[in-house]
Amino acid sequence: GKLILVQHADKLITVYGHLESLIVEKGTKVTAGQVIGTVGQTGGAAKPQLHFEVRRGLSPLLPRDYLTP
Repeated sequence: GKLILVQHADKLITVYGHLESLIVEKGTKVTAGQVIGTVGQTGGAAKPQLHFEVRRGLSPLLPRDYLTP
């Protein structure tokens, strides 16, 4: 699948993987809620899925600490 990395102003990076298609191009500024890609069914996945990470540099962080309900 395809992968998108979004660099945020506070030096956080969000990672979106297992994408079927990319809507944005490298260097595009995106806003909250904007569609950036479509979820895919890649590798051995039995159904469409999204891989999501929050990172600071190379260190993974707990996504729940950065998502608002």
